[in-house]
Amino acid sequence: MNHKLKKRGFVMTGGGAKGLYEAGVIHAFHLTGMEFDVITGSSIGAMNSAFFAEYLFQKRQLPAGVQADPLQAVEALDPLVKAYHHAWLLLPDKRVIDDSPEGPLGKLKDDLLRFNLSLPQLVRIGWWWTDPQRGALPEPGVWAAVLALARELGERLGGAGQVLRIFKEQRTALLQEAIRTYLGRFGMHRSLIPPGEDRKIRDIFTQPVSPLRPEHLAGAMTADEPGVKQYTLVDPQRTLRDYARQGIEVRLTRANYRTGRLEISAYVPLENFVRFLRKQAWRLQKFDPDTIPLGSFRLQVPGNPAAIDAAICSGRFPGVFTPFPISEIYPASDPENATLYRLLSAWLDDPQVETELAQANQPLQGETPGGTDSWERLYASWRAAGEMRDFFPRENDTYVDGGAIDNTPSNSAVDYVREWAEQAGHSKRDVVLELFVIFLGVEPKITPDEAQEPNFFQVVQRTLEIQGTAKQTSDTNTVSTINTFGQRGEELGQALKLALESFQESLGGLDEAQRAQVESLLREKARQAGLKGYLGRESEGILERMARWADDQVAHGLPLHVDEVKIYPQEMPLSTLQFTERLGYRQDNALKMLTMGCYNALWALQAHLEAQSKAQLDERDRVVLGLARRWTGVAQWPETEQELEPLRTAWQCQRTACVFHAGSCVHGMKKAS
Repeated sequence: MNHKLKKRGFVMTGGGAKGLYEAGVIHAFHLTGMEFDVITGSSIGAMNSAFFAEYLFQKRQLPAGVQADPLQAVEALDPLVKAYHHAWLLLPDKRVIDDSPEGPLGKLKDDLLRFNLSLPQLVRIGWWWTDPQRGALPEPGVWAAVLALARELGERLGGAGQVLRIFKEQRTALLQEAIRTYLGRFGMHRSLIPPGEDRKIRDIFTQPVSPLRPEHLAGAMTADEPGVKQYTLVDPQRTLRDYARQGIEVRLTRANYRTGRLEISAYVPLENFVRFLRKQAWRLQKFDPDTIPLGSFRLQVPGNPAAIDAAICSGRFPGVFTPFPISEIYPASDPENATLYRLLSAWLDDPQVETELAQANQPLQGETPGGTDSWERLYASWRAAGEMRDFFPRENDTYVDGGAIDNTPSNSAVDYVREWAEQAGHSKRDVVLELFVIFLGVEPKITPDEAQEPNFFQVVQRTLEIQGTAKQTSDTNTVSTINTFGQRGEELGQALKLALESFQESLGGLDEAQRAQVESLLREKARQAGLKGYLGRESEGILERMARWADDQVAHGLPLHVDEVKIYPQEMPLSTLQFTERLGYRQDNALKMLTMGCYNALWALQAHLEAQSKAQLDERDRVVLGLARRWTGVAQWPETEQELEPLRTAWQCQRTACVFHAGSCVHGMKKAS
């Protein structure tokens, strides 16, 4: 692997409050100077991705002398990372989900407490209503319950007239409409968080916050600290183009509410959009959209997304937030988004779009055979394909949580590196993608005793755990399978080339007639087998054609080599929606998750690099490994698993300046001793 070009990717998954674990992983990457070429994320992972991209952006603005010294760079950016951790721990006070007495949930609770209807009455009504043999009028006990329900509904739905309207107009969806009308009184008819209240998420990332200090962990958690320098986690004006120009590719998932399709928020110049269409349009033209699996196609559109809005869009948890409009992802004021809005409105029928895409295609003529005429024919075929139009968004489209389709966007990172290799003229087999994937759940294993005679609740909970883990790991498992296929294909290609070289040497000892006979026989057997890649019109030179074909297949026909490093938590003490104490948030659990992410990532990073030979390590690897050894205190890596396992739990972190070191981290000095 030492002869291959190395690219690095970072994948963060979705999981709501469990994203604290990713915040810990980012801390470990900060301490070790780890950098990435591509960062992908879904849901809360998209928001953490936006921060880490901003972190790398700020790092590249440091003076050259500071950047050149890894320790100086760590210390220079440490306040920003501490501010990031402080913002995470301030989440309960931000009340993203407002369960205070003055908030929508509190008001809903108070109103429900005034609901004067007993459980037996509700059971009587429900049992009677679902009885296929029920009469026109209920029995006296049920009738009394119905009257009581009508009285309560009239009070809460806006009077008897409103109740009659629902019964008259919504006979097929009575319960749904009644609930919608009732929740509308509290601004919750579209989502748990009323529209406008969701700006709190943006505020967390765009409003200044002070760096976390030890006294904050003792209960003085506050963002308002006069005289203390504060930091903005993500510049509100930052776009994904800003990151891309610093060599930081960011790709965030989103799910189109109308089409149900997976789309990618990324900086896509017009030239790259044309490349995308040239490569992918045939799939959209040839196949019915309904026959292409939702998660197998990662749609790109031209434009320059706002960084924080693209991240927030990916985290639109269904039912909690309203769908996010495309107009907020792509600022209309940015000239690079002008073509996108013309596409959304009139698709390829807009003459200006045609002109702009034709201009973007000009530099690509050498990449793809064909001249002006072929481009015109190609564009005409795209414009005529209604199936293709159905894949792309429209101007009023909205989006829900990207994790609904792709919660572990490893393939987005693979897409980027593959595109980079093709544009740079590299064979995909000359590049290795070192991919760090962060999971927000433990493997759903239980003991044999726990599996015996589970109750109803345990069966449901365990099934959901298995389902969630399977969804998270499916993408990475696919990457692993493809990677194995590519490795075996490369080995077969190399074996074929060696055989051809040996065959060529053997033919050198034959006279011209004998050589021609052998080549003719080889061509005939290839023809009978239906092999056309190197067949040619004549037998002469078939071995050379076969060798060139083998080279081309290895270079362009095989997938990218991906070296995955998976980082899992040992436990997960917080669940998805535990953003406030009433919903289950506890600071001790939050600290456990944050520190666990850090020490798990430190260990995984060092173990990954220690397993490689010196020849395989580039300059970035050597910097990262040196800092990892410094913080773990493990300068001499054990040679056997027997020696390694006790060290895995016993090592003591040397980063004493860390806020969590003394009292919160299990690998801190005081804790460990």
